[in-house]
Amino acid sequence: MRIARLLPFVVAFSASVAGAQGAPPAGAPRPMGAPGMQRLGSIAGTIVSDAGQPIASASIGVRGGRDSSLVNGAIARADGSFRVEGLAPGRYTLRIRALGFAPVVRAVVVEAADPKVDLGKITLAQVAAQISGVTSVAEREQAALAPDRNTYNVKDMPAASGGNAVDVLRNVPGVEVDGDNKVSLRGNQNVVVQINGRTSPMRGEQLGNFLAQLPSGMVARVEVVPNPSAKDDPEGMAGILNVVLKQNADLGTSGGVMLGGGSTGLVNANGNLGYQKGKVSLFGSYGFMRDDRELNGYTNREQLFTTPTTFLNADNLGGFQPNSHNVTGNAEIKLAAKDVLSSNLLFSKRRFDRHNDNFYSELDAQQALTGRYDRLSTARSRDGTLDYSLAYKHTEQQLRNETSAEMRINRSTTDFASHYLDRTLDVEGRAVDAPDLRQLDGLAETRTDLTLQADVVRPFGAVGKIELGYKGVFRALDNEFDASEFSYATDDFVPDLARSNAFDYRDQVHAVYGVLSRSFGKLNLQGGVRAEHAQSEFDLATTGESFENDYQSLYPSGLISYDLTATRQVKLSYSKRVQRPDTRQMNPFVFREDALNVFRGNPYLKPEYTHAMELGFQTAFPKGSIQLSPFFRHTLNAVRNIRTIGDDGVSTSTLANVATSDSYGADVSGSFRVGKLNGFGGISAFRQVTDASNLETDVSNNAIGWSARANGSYKLRATLDAQGFFMYRAPMNTEQGKITSMSILTLALRQKLYGDKASLTLRVQDPFDRMRFGFESSDGRVKQSSLRRFGARGVFVNFSYNFGQAPRFRPRPQEAQPDAGANPTMGGPPGE
Repeated sequence: MRIARLLPFVVAFSASVAGAQGAPPAGAPRPMGAPGMQRLGSIAGTIVSDAGQPIASASIGVRGGRDSSLVNGAIARADGSFRVEGLAPGRYTLRIRALGFAPVVRAVVVEAADPKVDLGKITLAQVAAQISGVTSVAEREQAALAPDRNTYNVKDMPAASGGNAVDVLRNVPGVEVDGDNKVSLRGNQNVVVQINGRTSPMRGEQLGNFLAQLPSGMVARVEVVPNPSAKDDPEGMAGILNVVLKQNADLGTSGGVMLGGGSTGLVNANGNLGYQKGKVSLFGSYGFMRDDRELNGYTNREQLFTTPTTFLNADNLGGFQPNSHNVTGNAEIKLAAKDVLSSNLLFSKRRFDRHNDNFYSELDAQQALTGRYDRLSTARSRDGTLDYSLAYKHTEQQLRNETSAEMRINRSTTDFASHYLDRTLDVEGRAVDAPDLRQLDGLAETRTDLTLQADVVRPFGAVGKIELGYKGVFRALDNEFDASEFSYATDDFVPDLARSNAFDYRDQVHAVYGVLSRSFGKLNLQGGVRAEHAQSEFDLATTGESFENDYQSLYPSGLISYDLTATRQVKLSYSKRVQRPDTRQMNPFVFREDALNVFRGNPYLKPEYTHAMELGFQTAFPKGSIQLSPFFRHTLNAVRNIRTIGDDGVSTSTLANVATSDSYGADVSGSFRVGKLNGFGGISAFRQVTDASNLETDVSNNAIGWSARANGSYKLRATLDAQGFFMYRAPMNTEQGKITSMSILTLALRQKLYGDKASLTLRVQDPFDRMRFGFESSDGRVKQSSLRRFGARGVFVNFSYNFGQAPRFRPRPQEAQPDAGANPTMGGPPGE
């Protein structure tokens, strides 16, 4: 199968070499007349399954009739059609292969009088057993680069085996995850994270905790969509990251289990089971994860607002203990040959405990010790998520004539409590005769989302299609924050009304969209527009204030691509995106992160609007593929963090809209296969220019950032792989500060057992202890530098076992599909 995946690219390369030499490939039928008089022919057809559905990305190989040497090849389009051109008259052997189907071999004659051969529909049978003594075996490509999205498969990522979804994302080119598990794409944290093609309602810390506690064994692949069309939600200025979980078994019975552990205290286990018989398909999975990480670092502050200058240094020690249970379920029934009813469930229950001890030293101008105090905190969080959907789909022709509808309900809860203790010490570190400051904070939050969606796809001419749809989202969030301080007079905690608050948030967004796609030979066009009406109401129960915001927006999108060859394409895309402020960003009450750092939201924040443009060039060759993507983003009302430090040394952070922010740069991504070595990697470089002249505190910025990563696997033996993953992020200036460099290194060995049914993986993460986050800042009043280590260094062992018939996975109705006429994958040719 690997050889056939390379077929079209080997053919293209061989043809170009042969053309340069002025002779046809060896073994090809020779022209019978003068070259200038020869009419070159073609072979065309449409590849479909035995159920009549088109098979995208099937590989077509054309071999000479005399010695079976390669002559030419192609990859089937999304509608199953293909055309192989440049064939001299003669006899050929056509070989057609696709993953999960029995191969087909046909003899074809290209006549001189009529050199264009149309084979019509060619049917491939699904492989459920050995056919004619031949078993179809294939390995999924690690990386598939397509015009609208790049896909990275998790199965062959030993560097992430036994870890979590955050470890998987850190393997993906262009994606970064910081120490607080905040995800960014191309240096921008305004990225939408989807789960199985559906936007996750979780954001910020809650989303980060969910990803950090989702076992990597439950993730099938990650899709990166940097410039989505009008069909997708416009939120997420940097694009979409779709985390696709394992599900939707389509053939037979299958299952698997995974057990793992590590030196950090990690315990990781998950299992899945799929069953299909007749019209019913069932799939379920369960994952458990527990860990115990230690944190350490420092914060050093030079206080310029004092005369003379004084210093405040802190050593930070702490740790966190996540614990999670994750369940997915999928049930599907075929009501008729073309009608499917499906139900999907995601349930997650998470616990997160942490402690953080800060040991402060006050120093005078000569940096002599003048005082000490400790600030200790403990916190616990109990989170839950229930996501359920019911969907219907009618398919006349896959990707071209479909009707679907879905209802989705998501409910998430958070129960958070923290305890702070401030203790004053003398210079010798002894407790002084002064009462400790003790505070308790508690947060209870419930969020409910109801989503209704309907989509229609219809053919538009012979090679075009039109997509229409509606989506309505209704959200409700209730939040109560209770703060109290210990009273030594009453020997009990007393409510702190100045810091306690409660609010209700309601919003609804109604959207309709239309997208038109059309191919003109090698030219593919797509244009669309999405119209949205949004209503929101933000009520502060504590003060009685209410903030309402109603607005309408149009979000156009466009894509132009041109197929230079069967394996080479250029494109230009545009989309308008939005990032709406969330409730934490708008809540004006003070949230105390620790004694020296507080946060206050801004209820007057406006949505950010981004105009995103991207060029693209991608090509594949016998030993891999490469993709170059220059991009430009122009953002209006960009939200930026503003930090001020008072004379009491307390840092207050809030948010504000700056005038504009421009970001431009380029990504280079590629996959490779050289003998026993294969993998993927990428480099992303960009400049970010922020104009904040509209604010009293000007935080304008002009900075360059870049990062690079590579994931390589080497086959030591037929059943033993060695893999390494390395990521480096260069230092970068930001508004009011500078982020220091960071690097991640992971090494792994994977031994396959019992054929390909089981594997044992040994993984060493961060052996040189370079996974850290540092920040430097200066505002004329305070100079500060800080460093945090995340306790990621460790050794991990993971065992997995699969049983039963290996299933074939089909795309979910909600997952966007490649456009007709676009090369479906560029990660390496599928086929023989």
